[in-house]
Amino acid sequence: MSKLLKLFFILFVLNSCTKSKSIQRLENPTSENSSLPRLFTDNTGTVFMSWVEQRNELATLKYSKFVDNKWLEPVVISESKEWFVNWADFPSVIAQNGGPVAAHWLKKIPGNAYSYNVEITAHSEGSFIDPIVPHTDNTATEHGFVSMNPVSDSSFYAIWLDGRNTSGGHGEHGDLSSAMTLRGAEISRSGTVMDEQEIDPAICDCCNTSITNSPGGLLAVYRDRTEEEIRDVYITKMENGTWNKPKAVFNDHWEIAACPVNGPSIDSFNSTVAVAWYTGANNNPAVKLAFSADEGNSFFAPILIDTKSSLGRVDVLMNDEHSAWISWMSRTEESAQLNLQLVSQNGEIKKSHIVSAMSPSRSSGFPQITRTKDGVLIAWTDHSESEMKVNTAILR
Repeated sequence: MSKLLKLFFILFVLNSCTKSKSIQRLENPTSENSSLPRLFTDNTGTVFMSWVEQRNELATLKYSKFVDNKWLEPVVISESKEWFVNWADFPSVIAQNGGPVAAHWLKKIPGNAYSYNVEITAHSEGSFIDPIVPHTDNTATEHGFVSMNPVSDSSFYAIWLDGRNTSGGHGEHGDLSSAMTLRGAEISRSGTVMDEQEIDPAICDCCNTSITNSPGGLLAVYRDRTEEEIRDVYITKMENGTWNKPKAVFNDHWEIAACPVNGPSIDSFNSTVAVAWYTGANNNPAVKLAFSADEGNSFFAPILIDTKSSLGRVDVLMNDEHSAWISWMSRTEESAQLNLQLVSQNGEIKKSHIVSAMSPSRSSGFPQITRTKDGVLIAWTDHSESEMKVNTAILR
């Protein structure tokens, strides 16, 4: 093959990867000043999307279902002028059997700028009921970064970052006595909190969490914190109603005495598990993806996805038992972009797409991906100088 022909082939492959025509923008029912999309696919394959719309001090949480390749009319879950609305710690909705199960948001309480409670509203008998607070400490501290999943027809499980020990601050270097904790509880569809428990006594202060259902039980991932200020991604599994001792997905040895606000994502397909995360270890920003073939008990060596320009803000979605989709944000010369790749367990990049140009600012939030009955659904916040608007697209 001549050098010219080789160059043509390389350019053709790159162009095919980066300018795919298979990603189609979708009209959606969000309005101007909408942001913070969160996607969830239930056991029937129905996709739900929640988002927040803001008008002055009023924040409104809405959701819509994706049915027959289109978004249905939005439903208002709740609204308030007292919510804590944050670019990284945002509301969600979960669902089962084609209908909503529960939603959550954060409500400010008297104290300081970061005093707020988690509030969860279950969906029962056709409507969302009065919200409950799943944590019982009654401290004017930070609680948030919630992940939820149905665990039966009558209940769901929630995990959250719990600041009950942080009233005097988050602790000096190496002092974990006042660290943020990770807690969880099973909650009934009637709003009853059952068996609240501590999962980890010291974790990173403000990185998002993620959970998934595996055949053997719930799996949770989050960013840990050690006395040496190593903040790597850890995993734990619930078996017989108890969370196992957490362990590192991989030891990046990222030492950082502050929270990077950049948590991991997990998904599963039968016994195969995929975890995606961002690390800045050794001052080398990177996005990594690791697979497990035994429900997270052990992981293969991580696959380097982006080692040059990554901003993180990852999401992951199992495609089948041997591959997973991963999304992340990376810097460009002028701004940033949202990337999507299909990666196999052996590290092969099977498909690669640039979904959209984006602002690198915090207001762009955390893009989301989830499965539909015929493709991958993508949601992100488009932030121009004049407005914010949730965008959605589908990859078939």
